[in-house]
Amino acid sequence: MAIEANGTEREPKGDHNRRLSLGLDLDQMAAEAGVTAVQLKTYEMALPDDEVDTNVAAKVGTALERLEAAPPPSQKVRNR
Repeated sequence: MAIEANGTEREPKGDHNRRLSLGLDLDQMAAEAGVTAVQLKTYEMALPDDEVDTNVAAKVGTALERLEAAPPPSQKVRNR
């Protein structure tokens, strides 16, 4: 499911995986995005036919872009 939020398509499950790749737990990501942990969990666990709060989606997307540009120390990079 792609959600249009602030002109950008968002994928809740993809954003969930991006958060995990950054090594952030639910509370940390919620604080970074300026949403509650409940809002973030509801967004990330949305099923394809669920309605999603596009404001939450936009905030999560903005936070992910910022964090991926300057990863937090919690992100572990493994080169094999």
